[in-house]
Amino acid sequence: MTRVLIHAVDIWQREEALARTTVAWGLASVVAGLGLVAGTRAPGRRSFGLQTAGWGAFDLGIAAVSLRLQTRRMRRLPDPYAAPAQESERRKLQRILLVNAAADVGYVALGVKMAGDSRSRVSGAGVAIVVQGAVLLLHDSFHALGCAKDRQVEGPAVR
Repeated sequence: MTRVLIHAVDIWQREEALARTTVAWGLASVVAGLGLVAGTRAPGRRSFGLQTAGWGAFDLGIAAVSLRLQTRRMRRLPDPYAAPAQESERRKLQRILLVNAAADVGYVALGVKMAGDSRSRVSGAGVAIVVQGAVLLLHDSFHALGCAKDRQVEGPAVR
């Protein structure tokens, strides 16, 4: 009996999609954050804007580094599209995303604590951290679940 891959999703495409959404969120955060800083004198709002822009810049850096590392990993593999290489990369990415999702929960908790502070600069930054952490939690969880669905399974050939 011949066996074939029943479900094969290119993990490299998943990683590129992850980078694209990270870049989009990063750019939106930088633009919105700096716009808010430029448009207000209120300390809490300025703090929110600076925190938002900072997270956005960090996200852009993460996406750039991730794509460079992906290219390096692909070059080192004899066949980056072979099922074992794809599955290994899928497992690594899923593990990273799950760790990130756990960190995102921590960011949200820290942001909630800061948001309750009586100092407007601290509370403004806290609200921004809640927003960033919540969006990244959704983002990382979505892609981690996608990795689980992308799993390559071998089965009998269908005629």
